[in-house]
Amino acid sequence: MAGLKRCLPLVCLVCLVSAPGLQAVDLPGAGAFGAQAALVVSASPDLRLTAGSPGLSLGLHGTWAFAPGHELRPRVDVVAFPGRNQTTSGPVTPQSLDTRVRSLALGADYLRRLDDRWAVGVGIQELRWSVASTNRVTPTPGAAPVSVSGTAHWWRLGLGPVLTCRLSRHLEAEVRATFSRYGQENQPANAASCGLLWRF
Repeated sequence: MAGLKRCLPLVCLVCLVSAPGLQAVDLPGAGAFGAQAALVVSASPDLRLTAGSPGLSLGLHGTWAFAPGHELRPRVDVVAFPGRNQTTSGPVTPQSLDTRVRSLALGADYLRRLDDRWAVGVGIQELRWSVASTNRVTPTPGAAPVSVSGTAHWWRLGLGPVLTCRLSRHLEAEVRATFSRYGQENQPANAASCGLLWRF
């Protein structure tokens, strides 16, 4: 809830500034709304420890022009990374830690059209990171392992550059980077993605 409260003033400001001139981007046969899918790879050591790669991102978006060559793209994205396992052995008590990372992103992209196909811009998101973990400890050799499970959540800001290319009136390719943080110690949680956007 704290993350949503931080995100609401940003969303309201964007709407107030751009609403008077907003109009659906005029592409023949294509609407303002669409869906997107992407492959996501973790790009920081701390995130690689807990998240496998590549992850899968799915989401929805809308695209509006507020001036010639300038576009606003509100979007929501859900990312799921493969699970990761870390195991320790030797003189210490053997342990096995399984982690699974998810994120929910609420945000918007600003895009500057370079021509009919290419656009560059920047994205800002409020991310809800979720890390589910299961720690298995074997107290003594031959004994049954003891398991402890739980899920932690954090709201963090995400920023990053965006590059898009229109492939057809309905299909657009996108490459983006996201710089964020997560965890109790606020570790870097950076990611890069390559995906496709389909406009209805």
